[in-house]
Amino acid sequence: MPKIRNLFPGGNTCYGFYSFYDYMVSPAVERKIILKGGPGVGKSSFMKKMGEDFLAQGYDIEYHWCSSDNESLDGAVIGKQQICILDGTAPHVVDPRFPGAVDEIINLGNYWHQKAIRKNRPAIIELTQIISRCFKRAYQRLEESKIAWEEWESYYLEARDNEAANRNILALARDLVSGLGDDRQNIRHLFAAAITPGGVVSKIDSLIDNGYSLFAVKGNPGTGIKELFTYTWQTMNLSAAEAEFYHNPFDPNSIDIIVLPSSRSVLIDVSGHLFDYAALLPGIRQRRFLDFDQLVRKSVIDAHEKYIVSARERFHSGIRDAIGFIRQAKEYHDELESYYVPAMDFDAMEAMRQELCQQLLQTLGR
Repeated sequence: MPKIRNLFPGGNTCYGFYSFYDYMVSPAVERKIILKGGPGVGKSSFMKKMGEDFLAQGYDIEYHWCSSDNESLDGAVIGKQQICILDGTAPHVVDPRFPGAVDEIINLGNYWHQKAIRKNRPAIIELTQIISRCFKRAYQRLEESKIAWEEWESYYLEARDNEAANRNILALARDLVSGLGDDRQNIRHLFAAAITPGGVVSKIDSLIDNGYSLFAVKGNPGTGIKELFTYTWQTMNLSAAEAEFYHNPFDPNSIDIIVLPSSRSVLIDVSGHLFDYAALLPGIRQRRFLDFDQLVRKSVIDAHEKYIVSARERFHSGIRDAIGFIRQAKEYHDELESYYVPAMDFDAMEAMRQELCQQLLQTLGR
């Protein structure tokens, strides 16, 4: 039975929009189709239909969702990363790296009636500018959350028993990577969750099933979790094993999840400060669990308790406000799309899509 995986190639973060599009597929991909065109031209629907057609043929599908509209796709990867179809428009502009040999552009703007669009030129320009302002304000709130997070982190850094934390980091990382194969395959960096108009959204259960064993950790910022993931990442870079690194949707410089397909093991942060991954993974066996909060001096934390509470509240307040602004941007974007949808020749575009589908099936040997 074909498998469906759901993830995010980009995210709305404390550093603005952050892209891992280069890791959507490996360099060995057979064909990469880059879709261009404005809002409402049908890029997401195009990719969803392609996914449905290839699922019906028995191929695995990865759906790469849009962080600015969690009901829309930014990409679809077919089979064993053999074919990739993706949205190559702003803010994640993608251009061909190997034109003709691997990458090709399909401009869906070829299927619109430009005169119908130009009639709404003033409204289109105004809405585009409003959307940009909404995202700017969202990113400003996320920057404020970053400041609050760093203050929150500073109290636990002060209280941390570094010797105990380092000892546990080394032991846990060593246990995780022991027994891995020595054939380098694919290293990927992506997001398993995103800050979206619908809140913080994840479908982590499509990436991790009951066949995996969890190395689960939890703790406040500054207790050692970030160092654990960084150390494990660096260790994996020196090895030759396949790995998937899923970065924190708020701060992409931190990692939340490391998946090792060859050993069916997962290192995962289940602290739940931004999103409760554990709630989507009921029944999966925990091979090891470590609470890093047990490695801090309680007296130091108690002395700073009111400031910790304040920093935590400011962090969450900034996240909530950012989601509100991203939701506003989505509403304005829906209005913007309304000027493009009536101007599209979707029948002609669908005929092209079906022809492309047959070409891609031939590429896959069907």
